[in-house]
Amino acid sequence: MMITRKYEFVDEAAADAAIDILRDEEGNLTENVVKLGYLVTTPAQYEGDVEISPAIVSKKYAVDVHWSNKPNQKWQEYLIWPTPMGIHSFGSSSSRDEYAYAYCVLFPNSTYCNPPQPEDII
Repeated sequence: MMITRKYEFVDEAAADAAIDILRDEEGNLTENVVKLGYLVTTPAQYEGDVEISPAIVSKKYAVDVHWSNKPNQKWQEYLIWPTPMGIHSFGSSSSRDEYAYAYCVLFPNSTYCNPPQPEDII
């Protein structure tokens, strides 16, 4: 089963060092890795075409990994759990389902895991 996990590093160099341990003897990555970079946490504000406040970006460098088996334990310290699935997914419905399930096991009281019932919204 493919498993998607999300990670944050202090900077791109730290992410690259972690990614390097996922390479085989020939230097090829053994897992699917997407370097997302410093994510926007607050969008820029505009009035017409004029930027009135710049975007604010995270101080951490984001990386997503689509593991072919269990996640590498050396990556555990960088693991984060944004509300599913954050800004990026690998597109596999089984991977999204596995992430959502794991998220709800860890955070069972999350609104994501307990959406309001239609009668609660009205």
